Amino acid sequence: MWYSKQLRQIRRARKVARAQQHQLLALELDGIVAITMHSVTQALTVAVERAAGAQVVDTLREALRERRQALKTEAQQLRQDWQESEALRVRKKPLRSDQALGGNTSAA
Repeated sequence: MWYSKQLRQIRRARKVARAQQHQLLALELDGIVAITMHSVTQALTVAVERAAGAQVVDTLREALRERRQALKTEAQQLRQDWQESEALRVRKKPLRSDQALGGNTSAA
């Protein structure tokens, strides 16, 4: 159950990153005129020229691509861990008494 919860969170994060990529593309097509950066206590808006905006977009696009790739790798590792734990659980499952006797419980 823990694995499925983690996978859901990873899928959600990948979906958010994909949506951000689409939004970034739309902003780039509109033409970026300013960038606002936020910290916990402050916000700063900086006007940018078109060329500088393109560089920022390229950097952000690469960061989002790397984020999605990292999430994909994390999901693959999580699935592999889950499969390995399931395989171990099946191997450690105790035999029932009738299986231990070869499945033949009737006396001849």
